Amino acid sequence: MGEHIVLTASDGFKLGAYRADPAGPPRGGIVVIQEIMGVNHHIRAIADLYASHGYVAIAPALFDRAEPGVELGYDGPSIQRGMAIASK
Repeated sequence: MGEHIVLTASDGFKLGAYRADPAGPPRGGIVVIQEIMGVNHHIRAIADLYASHGYVAIAPALFDRAEPGVELGYDGPSIQRGMAIASK
């Protein structure tokens, strides 16, 4: 349903994001904040769900400054890696 886009921060830094748009006119907008697993399949599914209810949903890739493109699973090693990236 959604698509990957690029956002530009106020300091000029470019970071990835996932954007999901509703089928009709938007009722509003929602920012979906990632977990320590990055903008993974679960976060994209949440954004898609909000879009299906009429909202524009954007999930910015907050880890892109430390490590671009982070997309982790929910197993032990992935959680540890996510925690390490978050501490940066």
